[in-house]
Amino acid sequence: MRLLLARPLVCSFSLVLSLFLALSVFVPQSASQESISLDDAVRQLAERVATIPNLHGPVRLQFLQDSNFSSDTGKDWQETFRKEIERRHLSVNDDPAAGLLRVGLAETPTQLVLSASARVAEKDEVRLITFPRANFRAANLPVAPVRLEKQLVYQTPDLILDASPLWNGAQSGMVLLTDHDAALSILRLDATGAVQQSISLTPAGALITRDPHGELTLRSDDASVLLPGKICEFTWPTPAEAKCRSAKTTWRGPTVLTPSCDAGGWKLLADGSDWTTPDLLQAVPDNSSQKGSAAILSDFPGPILCINGEQNSSSALVVTRNLRTGNYEVYKITLACGN
Repeated sequence: MRLLLARPLVCSFSLVLSLFLALSVFVPQSASQESISLDDAVRQLAERVATIPNLHGPVRLQFLQDSNFSSDTGKDWQETFRKEIERRHLSVNDDPAAGLLRVGLAETPTQLVLSASARVAEKDEVRLITFPRANFRAANLPVAPVRLEKQLVYQTPDLILDASPLWNGAQSGMVLLTDHDAALSILRLDATGAVQQSISLTPAGALITRDPHGELTLRSDDASVLLPGKICEFTWPTPAEAKCRSAKTTWRGPTVLTPSCDAGGWKLLADGSDWTTPDLLQAVPDNSSQKGSAAILSDFPGPILCINGEQNSSSALVVTRNLRTGNYEVYKITLACGN
């Protein structure tokens, strides 16, 4: 199990936060709660910058943008901002002596943030446009050919380190790697969620760590559990013979799903870095030729702890901790064709 850190708070957003602390007076302004395109937000930001008291040209522009987000939006918005500023009679050039205007585009798990900052008369002036990610409408981008479906399939008060669908074949259900009272166990569940087999890994020497991680790999006759610094292997007919040995730990990479209508694939990403806040699952195009396609988003009741799609090309299991109930939950995520 690996906490996915695909969407860290980027440098430009950190800059905005540091500017918050530097300002003595600041009133945040948010964009309309209706659907908004990036160009719309850029125009609003340019209009607010143009009204900064005593800000005169020429100004030298410095753009800050998350590299991951850049692959989805491109950099056309930067030229749009430049044109909108000049249209409002604020000249722009690259002269090092010109006043510096920093413009940033950043994302958090729930919001997009456009920021502009300048030093005017010994005072930092900052203007922001923030709007929920769910309201973001990427202008002129292709419509995603798939939709994301989410189904709660299991919940328990015990910590779930990983969840995997059973191997493709006659069997159905899933397998969980759980921690109950500091003991690691494997639970094999049928399609209804009933426990069919419980295997303790404690006799084999598998101990829970202070920062628990674990990943399941299933096969028809046997399975393995990857833990920090070791691997435990067993067979389903003789689980008491499970053995653990030292092994190099290499956690699985991001899950890529390939629905029948899009062989290019969609990568599932989540933050997972903050266990105290709800998380947002993103499905983004994995094929480089699709990078302009808008991401598909789905919110969860807590942090996403792991994503496992090794047994199926169009669906995955996502583990989260529900912050309201305290339970650990497993959701089946499917990329279905059509809008």
